[in-house]
Amino acid sequence: MAEATDQQMQMFANERVRVRAEQMRALYNALKDDKLAIEDIYERAVGVDPWSDARTDGPPTLLNQQDMLAYNSVISHLAKCIEGTASLSEIADLAANWAVFQAACVRPVSE
Repeated sequence: MAEATDQQMQMFANERVRVRAEQMRALYNALKDDKLAIEDIYERAVGVDPWSDARTDGPPTLLNQQDMLAYNSVISHLAKCIEGTASLSEIADLAANWAVFQAACVRPVSE
């Protein structure tokens, strides 16, 4: 395989690297915001009052309290990974909860 030209390098930097950097910064900021907003949700999820998703437009999976806890775990550990402070057990927990989190997608995960 031949080396990329200067133009190819610049296009890749402009169209992919910088775009992903912006997306990742936005994701990290959203994770931090979600962590600030999740306290009451977390308390309900670990509490005794049941909650079930009432979304009616036919997502593949309706969510429950355990899914909210999985989301909290995913956003907590992903933020720590970005910050460079995640332990190996937190990384493993992130991986373990990823499928649960992906089930929250409105479109099927295979797309």
